[in-house]
Amino acid sequence: MLLTRAQLRGLQGRDTLVGRIQRTGCTIAGTPVWTADELEALRLLYPDKQALTAALPRRTAGAISHKARTIGLVPPLRIWTDGDAAQLRRPYVTGVPVITLTEMFPGKSKRQIWGKACAMGYRRPRRAPKSTGMPLVDSIRARAFDLRITMTELDSYVARKRYFVSPRHMDWTALQRAMTLLGGTPIVQWREP
Repeated sequence: MLLTRAQLRGLQGRDTLVGRIQRTGCTIAGTPVWTADELEALRLLYPDKQALTAALPRRTAGAISHKARTIGLVPPLRIWTDGDAAQLRRPYVTGVPVITLTEMFPGKSKRQIWGKACAMGYRRPRRAPKSTGMPLVDSIRARAFDLRITMTELDSYVARKRYFVSPRHMDWTALQRAMTLLGGTPIVQWREP
């Protein structure tokens, strides 16, 4: 196979660069080349970052973590493929627990799953509001949930800051406004003596 002049110059240039790096002990950017002693210290001390910075004074924290990744001390990053993202959609949108999703996608953390779902625009199903122990408040919250009104929106409609988000007492003014807004009427039931 015959090489062109440009290819020959490229090969000669590579040899020249490698020879310069071996001669000076520094890369073209001026950073020192990793020595065998430094690599051995990295292998022995890797998880302990304080010990590594003390043992490798001429290396930055970024250089240490990058070298640890390139020599295989750190597990490789698992990049989401299009197939993985497509497989994530159905269970995520139907409300499968995140613990089960981490089992379905080994090597992925909860944060990675949430981040990918958010980036893809997947939404979890809405959860019904929890019971407060106050039947009137619970019925208003359930009706608002059925009408797809969030508790924060309901609070703004009835001019309260966070009453329906986390009710702790009976606010009759807020309850009356919410009943009017949601199209309900209160019914009084008397206890039998």
